[in-house]
Amino acid sequence: MAALDELKDYVREITEISLAAALAAWDQRTHMPPGGAAARAKVAGRLERLAFERRVSDRMGELLAAAEREGAPAEVDRALIRVWKRDHTRHRAIPPALYQKFVETTTRAESVWEKAKAASDFALFRPHLAEVVDLVREIANLIGYKESPYDALVEEYEPGLTASALRPILGELRRELVAFLKELERGTHPRELPGGKFPLDAQRALCRQALGWIGYDFQAGRLDDAVHPFTIGVAPGDVRVTNRYREEDPFSSLFGALHEGGHALYGQGVDPALAWTGLAGGASFGIHESQARFWENQIGRSRPFWQFAHPHLAQHFPTLASTDPDDVWRHVNRVQASLIRVEADEVTYNLHICLRFELEVDMVEGRIAVDDLPARWNQAMEDYLGIAPPDDAHGVLQDVHWSAGMIGYFPSYTLGNLYAAQITETAEREIPRFWDKVEAGQFSPIREWLREVVHRHGQVYLPDELVRRITGDGLSAEPFLNYVRAKYGEVCRL
Repeated sequence: MAALDELKDYVREITEISLAAALAAWDQRTHMPPGGAAARAKVAGRLERLAFERRVSDRMGELLAAAEREGAPAEVDRALIRVWKRDHTRHRAIPPALYQKFVETTTRAESVWEKAKAASDFALFRPHLAEVVDLVREIANLIGYKESPYDALVEEYEPGLTASALRPILGELRRELVAFLKELERGTHPRELPGGKFPLDAQRALCRQALGWIGYDFQAGRLDDAVHPFTIGVAPGDVRVTNRYREEDPFSSLFGALHEGGHALYGQGVDPALAWTGLAGGASFGIHESQARFWENQIGRSRPFWQFAHPHLAQHFPTLASTDPDDVWRHVNRVQASLIRVEADEVTYNLHICLRFELEVDMVEGRIAVDDLPARWNQAMEDYLGIAPPDDAHGVLQDVHWSAGMIGYFPSYTLGNLYAAQITETAEREIPRFWDKVEAGQFSPIREWLREVVHRHGQVYLPDELVRRITGDGLSAEPFLNYVRAKYGEVCRL
């Protein structure tokens, strides 16, 4: 197994460089002073280029070919060859100098996006986004595609997925959810909870407590503030969570913590044997998102969860002590059109993804210019949700993804919703007294079940194969649609 061992050593070197870049990225988004932005862009670009050059090198190709000839009897080793061969073939088409330019451009663009969002000024961000889109188009053309340049981009996040495959999935959800929204209008809307200011320190304390409930290991991670919440693994045994807080809404930060905690549990639950192999990530971004959505929505927005969590909420926020668990459950499951994707309810959330998907495809295929994005965004919000953003910060500037060059990522959020519903159906069957455990705050059996069927496998299995192993079926929208119809029919007392 000499060839395979050499390949593993080479992969470890790449992984070590990539994790150093991840640490630099985490610092940039949490603690780096503004004056360090230009230098950090150079450092990040150099680290990413070093890793990239090794990923696409002739040496990597030789090692992969030799390992294939030698054969790999172990499933994990076969997965290592498959994943790195796909990565090598895909990215070898991109010149290292272009890749470094992409990293430097997106690093600068992300810093400018933060300023533009704070000022609600798309014009400040526009030239940087235009440069990112031009680079993304160039990269897509170099990678190659059959139908749309978007296919080359979405493949990065969801292997095998294309724009033509996404359209019917999103189309079905749009048709069904719009019809269901009309039904919900006949229902009873939850009463308002007491308002006011909810101290940020109390919110941080509750979020930290909630991460503890679900089993996030603070000895292998940390919780920090960020403009846009994210989770990042910077080393084996070090998976970090960030969150943001709004003084007028304690639930936004709580669900943000549960969401990012779901991502982090995935990272913390990967089999240690996969460390340094490049297989420690999720099977796909959609699968990873399913774990975040599971804890945020299926658990965190469930009635049994609030039977357990309500006393803790009241302890942190005395103004909510006059409420009862059912009041809070109905409140956090209100269905109403909202401007901000990350705060949208489960019924309308996928409409936000439809909007972004359609804009991304049109932008990459050259049907709309970057200058036209704010107007197109606002019109789509009116068409889909019946509301228009009052400014850029609540509209086209609300997400970090485009500044980071992550065009093609947004569909993973919808796939995560669908996978989460399918996984929950299976968990209810396989974990005895599932909802009784949630109501009692006994989350460890659920976490350990997820660790066994999802987390520990990392990228050993392709997403479709993993979902079939867990649920016995492939991707389907039906479990999600059944879930929202049953739950929100009850919430709105249809």
